Amino acid sequence: MGAGKYLSILAGIITLISTFILSWVTVDDGGTIYYAYGIGIIKNIVNMFTNADALGVTLGVPTFAIYIIAVLLIWFLSAGFTQLAGVKSRFSVIIGSIMPLLIGGIILFYSFSAIPTEWVVNLVGDSVPLIDGIIPFDYAIAGRPESIGTYLLLLGGLIGLISGFMSRED
Repeated sequence: MGAGKYLSILAGIITLISTFILSWVTVDDGGTIYYAYGIGIIKNIVNMFTNADALGVTLGVPTFAIYIIAVLLIWFLSAGFTQLAGVKSRFSVIIGSIMPLLIGGIILFYSFSAIPTEWVVNLVGDSVPLIDGIIPFDYAIAGRPESIGTYLLLLGGLIGLISGFMSRED
């Protein structure tokens, strides 16, 4: 296998782990801790489509923006699998790497000021861990609101992007 295939597999695994097992950021909403990670998105995605009007008012965005955000988050949830499909196609690994880079960059951008609690609580957050103390694994960085999952998300996206420009031949 060419180096691009190996990097595509590595990027897909890192992205899947950082999406579904690691938390990217935690916020405290009046005593309730919300973990932002992929399972939180899955739990909130139905609400984004069925309750878009009220959610738009809460977040201060138009209703159509909630639908766009929901579609982008679904694309993001499939990113790790798309990167794994990059073993055969450069295009799929590049497409799969865009969203982890974008989501990780947004989290880092907001962590320099303040993570909008409403967005985490209503879109990507979950207050009930899948397995208490294990999933999501939340390894906080001292003095920073984001956790190690954000950086691994960025790493998976970057490795996938690099993989897209490398050889797939044996």
